[in-house]
Amino acid sequence: MKAHNVPTLKINENFKRLIPPLSSEELQQLEQNLVRDGCREPLCVWHDTIIDGHNRYEICTRLQIPFIVRRIHFESFEEVTAWICANQLGRRNITDETRKYLIGKRFEMEKLIGAHNAFGLNQHKKKKEVKPKMWVEPPFEKSSRSTSKRLGEEYRVSHATIDKYGAYSHALDSLVEIVPSFVQKVLSGQIKISQASIIDLAQLSPQDIHQLSTRIADEAVEFISYASTRQVIPKKQESPKILPPTVPTVSIKDMPVYDPDAEISSLVLTIPSWISSIDRTRSSANLQGISSNARYKLDEELSRLKKTIDTMLSAIKEGM
Repeated sequence: MKAHNVPTLKINENFKRLIPPLSSEELQQLEQNLVRDGCREPLCVWHDTIIDGHNRYEICTRLQIPFIVRRIHFESFEEVTAWICANQLGRRNITDETRKYLIGKRFEMEKLIGAHNAFGLNQHKKKKEVKPKMWVEPPFEKSSRSTSKRLGEEYRVSHATIDKYGAYSHALDSLVEIVPSFVQKVLSGQIKISQASIIDLAQLSPQDIHQLSTRIADEAVEFISYASTRQVIPKKQESPKILPPTVPTVSIKDMPVYDPDAEISSLVLTIPSWISSIDRTRSSANLQGISSNARYKLDEELSRLKKTIDTMLSAIKEGM
């Protein structure tokens, strides 16, 4: 531990985003406590980056209140993220939406850590230094299913629910880059919207996300279900009015012949472009120099692609 005369600590926005913000009343109370009692709890840091204690750091530096730091060793960005999620899940004043997000985020991180360990990319080494009281040291399994099962037992939900929380957190991470205030309102409980609607919303273009999130926020209803959101989505595109359909005058023999290979042919024409993009990136990008966040996103999307390909190959074999 070191005294207050340490170098200025760093703030990583990805880490800070995982910390549910305090209300104005809570911030005021925290400041009063720090002024009266001093900073009793150490600020937890990883390589001079704060991972717990952002609010205390802001108040202490502003009011020149001495504080101490506790340095914690982690092997990767993913381990830090998983630790922050586990730490914040120990708080009692988080919303249900935030709880689902943090569980899902922790699941996604530990799943990646397990995959890295399986390939020898990130061997998790246990250290003897003191961990904060909320520290959880899970055995980072190679299997996504075993990870979801373990977390399901810890948080008393099914492993399928853990999978859904993972998809939910991934969707919110995508949306926060486009509509951060909307995501904050969802996590704080100001906007109540189903998980399925969030996942569906994340699939839209940035322009449509902006338009639709504004409309959803303006609805000001108690809960926005998936079905009601789907009713709003088509409204974002103004299309000309179509007259009621009339009975076709063509005969059956004039109708185009159904081609069972049409969808497959279209897919086959698309796949080479994927291969070309991947090969080009692999040959031109400096994979050793990319950030942990970029590596995580690429790893995740390639894993999803591989899973989809494996599913398709299995379906092809079953159809033979």
